[in-house]
Amino acid sequence: MLVLATARAARYAEREMQAARVVARTDPLTRLPNRAQFDQRFAQVVAAAHSAGQPLSVMFLDLDRFKAINDAHGHAAGDQCLEAVGEVLRRHVRASDLVVRYGGEEFVLALEGAGLERAASAAELLRAAVESEGCALDSRRIALTVSIGVAELRPGEDALALLARADAALYRAKQQGRNRVACDGAPTLPR
Repeated sequence: MLVLATARAARYAEREMQAARVVARTDPLTRLPNRAQFDQRFAQVVAAAHSAGQPLSVMFLDLDRFKAINDAHGHAAGDQCLEAVGEVLRRHVRASDLVVRYGGEEFVLALEGAGLERAASAAELLRAAVESEGCALDSRRIALTVSIGVAELRPGEDALALLARADAALYRAKQQGRNRVACDGAPTLPR
């Protein structure tokens, strides 16, 4: 009996530990992986792209004027908008893509096997999807837009440098009017 009870307790403890690991790596609001999981996996994704000689692109996506949404509609509405963006991302990316809520109103996507042109096209589709779908809040709709920065991995580049270039492209998109896609080293895509 003692052996059976110990085995049951060990199985229960293992299930609880696995559930705790999932919770620790998942953003509770969007149910997307969180920054901790991104930090763990992204360096591996970059290393795999280098060793396989495959392209890899990163999108840094930021919800435009998010503070104004919170101020006008409240933080609960802001949370619903983040959930809506997370749902758009989940529906419009490949299962193999790493999609995370990076923090606040920022999301990062790593697109394995995608060069800059393909990633820019995917970014434009995401931008348009967020804009067209918005966020349903009670009986009204909150208009949403996102700015997206895109960068492709360069030979020998590390994960932090790639992410920094995508982040810089994102800020260029915001400076040029928001609701647009900007690619590292390329002109901002018109809407």
